[in-house]
Amino acid sequence: MAAPGLAARIPVADRIAPAANSSQRVWGQSHLRGLMNLFLPTFREDGRTLDEEAIRHDVRHAIAQGFSGTMPMINWTLPGDPNWREFYRIVIDEAGTDLPVHGIIASREVENDKALLEKLEEIGTSLVLLASTYPADSSADQLYDLMAQRISATALPVMLYAATGRRAFPHLGPAGQPLDVYDRIADLENVVAVKISQPVSLTSTMQLCERLGDRLSMGPVNLDFLPLLARHFRIGWSGQWNAEAVQTPQQQLGNRLLAACAAGEAAQIDALAQQIEPALSHFFAVQAPVIRKGAHPWQHNRYYQWLAGGNGGLLPRDSHAPEGAIPVLDARAREGMRAAFVASGLEPTEAPEEQFVVGRAAWARGVRASDLSDLPYYSEQ
Repeated sequence: MAAPGLAARIPVADRIAPAANSSQRVWGQSHLRGLMNLFLPTFREDGRTLDEEAIRHDVRHAIAQGFSGTMPMINWTLPGDPNWREFYRIVIDEAGTDLPVHGIIASREVENDKALLEKLEEIGTSLVLLASTYPADSSADQLYDLMAQRISATALPVMLYAATGRRAFPHLGPAGQPLDVYDRIADLENVVAVKISQPVSLTSTMQLCERLGDRLSMGPVNLDFLPLLARHFRIGWSGQWNAEAVQTPQQQLGNRLLAACAAGEAAQIDALAQQIEPALSHFFAVQAPVIRKGAHPWQHNRYYQWLAGGNGGLLPRDSHAPEGAIPVLDARAREGMRAAFVASGLEPTEAPEEQFVVGRAAWARGVRASDLSDLPYYSEQ
């Protein structure tokens, strides 16, 4: 919290801010603001056919949330699956000019990622997250070359991904963050930003911001860090995570907090950080352990979205997640999420819980839980 007598506005000269020196970075300065979410697909009762009506509902919901971008989560619609292109088509069509749609490349093979970049350009994505994986024993020069080959293959704005686990390199930098490699990569003109994953420590986040913040727009997922970071760096966005967990369309706490950070409004930052804390802490307590296991708490994420007016609907089982990593969404978990919403002044939906299980669009079509053959990662009790 702000110390007594602290100036309400943080002096601009005291903060590191990125320089917009390419067309991609000019785009980033205009469009990387506030919260951006991770867009989850919805399937019909067979668990395989995309539910276009529900997906369009969620695009409209993301726009109502004031999100400045969205990234389709492709665990269930991998490149090569016809649903990959169809999923993106629906989202991009409904988003129009109101919501930039991001892509992701995450292969271990350079040529696979370069081919996917061509497809992402073709279908009309606005930005790509570089989430590729690399040999763990890569040297600094090898890692730079593997990243640069992908980045130079597209004119799209590129967002780097500072993360832990299999995307960390302990031999190349503190806490696995290859700072020297990122420092070189940051000079490429279409690299615009860095997404800093939630498990990355505050110390590592500060190091990343200090090294890269003069050129790239920094986006920490961990909003707990904002009151400190915003006093030293221009922080204006956070994205590609379950941002529905901390705000509603009517109470856009996350967007307001990030706007205050971008403006350097110290007193407003601290007040909003205090208000958002119950919802944020509850979400991170659920999310962080699962992220460290290499997965996401999918049904919990979906429930947060539904609480604020999203479609909901259970996601199919994630074949890419480690065994036992994804927790079951039970009654106690649902009650905890509702309580966290209320504690932050957010108003959760009063719709029946069964509507969440099937999703709002299917519910309106008359579908009920008894029509589903499987309730993955979900318990009524």
